[in-house]
Amino acid sequence: MKFHFIYFSFFVFYACQNHEYSVGDRAPEFSKMIWLHSPELQLANLQGKVVLLRWWTDGCVFCVQSADALNEWHQRYADSGLVVIGLYHPKPEPRILDPEEVREFVREKGFQFPIGIDQDWTNLYKFWLGRTPKEFTSVSFLIGKDGKIIYIHPGGEYHKEIAAGHEQCVTSYFEIEMQIQMALRASFH
Repeated sequence: MKFHFIYFSFFVFYACQNHEYSVGDRAPEFSKMIWLHSPELQLANLQGKVVLLRWWTDGCVFCVQSADALNEWHQRYADSGLVVIGLYHPKPEPRILDPEEVREFVREKGFQFPIGIDQDWTNLYKFWLGRTPKEFTSVSFLIGKDGKIIYIHPGGEYHKEIAAGHEQCVTSYFEIEMQIQMALRASFH
């Protein structure tokens, strides 16, 4: 009986530490992040804004292909209340790195929005990897004006360039853009 109690206690502790966030949940706060193009950001301070989070890395073809969409949405919707935040995570695994490594790619892609560096993947695990394995780490979260998650793109690329084999990428691009537009139109109390 004592063994069962210990096992159950461990299971409950582990489950509480590894929440998996989904649509409708309040987005968790960032932790242990290094910031480029911005002072330290907290999602609580962005209430009333729509926030698009995209985890990316420089060696990921999906991330590179999605970079133009992030720039486009930032330029098109920032004045309407969209905050795009790029969250860099080193691959193939978490590691301490020099922020200049990231800054070079940010310049190359022309990112003008805030970039958080998630060196040890703390935030990626908190938001996405939680308890179950995922196919991609290049996940995007759209957070509404009330701080709740309203849409999750589970990874891979999105863009509007039509090419053979990229139909889902185009569909994802327009789905995310539609979600952004709806979120920006939503009222906030």
